[in-house]
Amino acid sequence: MKTANIWHITSGAEFPVHIWKHPRINIELRKVQLKDYRSIELDAQDINVFYVNTNLKEWTDIKDDFLKRFELHPFVALTIIASPEAEEIYNKLSPKGKTEVLEYPVQPRSLRIILDRVIQTEFFKMVANEIGNSCLANVGFFEGVFELANKEYKDTHKANAALHAILEFEVKIKKNNEDINKAIERVNELKNQELLTLHERLKVSEIIDNLKTMELKHALELKKATERALEYSSIEEIEMKNILEAHTKLFEYTEQEIKDLVEENKRLRKELGLPETN
Repeated sequence: MKTANIWHITSGAEFPVHIWKHPRINIELRKVQLKDYRSIELDAQDINVFYVNTNLKEWTDIKDDFLKRFELHPFVALTIIASPEAEEIYNKLSPKGKTEVLEYPVQPRSLRIILDRVIQTEFFKMVANEIGNSCLANVGFFEGVFELANKEYKDTHKANAALHAILEFEVKIKKNNEDINKAIERVNELKNQELLTLHERLKVSEIIDNLKTMELKHALELKKATERALEYSSIEEIEMKNILEAHTKLFEYTEQEIKDLVEENKRLRKELGLPETN
């Protein structure tokens, strides 16, 4: 079973998400003091995600050394920085790095979605690499088969037929490796595109949450509004459960599924008498 390490690098804050169980991945939370980030040792066989909980002053002190060590590290799938000064930190980061910045305090459900998607994507990538390496190892095996065939068959015609069959198989293996490499590149492209999309969706989600908080405060004055808020909370809980179940079963959302979720959200808000969001 593969292991996914979530490195919580902090000066003392608690991790906002409860660690969940996955049927094929052992997910571990590893807490590290911010001042001790240099002691982190990464294993190439593991999936590693960094969650850095910090403020602008602390980040400024460690930024250059931290990014030099981990920004493009091959064993780090993603670095998430949570800070009250998220916008200032985000504007000074390189667009080529594997780093996402979230406004603190972070919404637990949004963070869970990001972590779940990154871990699943990295798991698929590692499995694809293992399949490719296995195919390459088999090439040497079939070279040995050819040597044996050459000794066993004295008849030149039979030896040539054996060679031809083996060469055809090697060509198929090389073609399969090329297809696997293309699939891995496509997975990386989709992951990068999705992280950018998630960043924009999280901003919209935070705005909606703020509006919802204001609406609930006003609703306390009316019994009918209170009942409506409770119904909205129940529907939102159902939506969150559906999202997490979908993430466990699938490695990525299709474009049609995302459109369906948007339309479903619009329909629910209309039934509850809430204003539509853009």
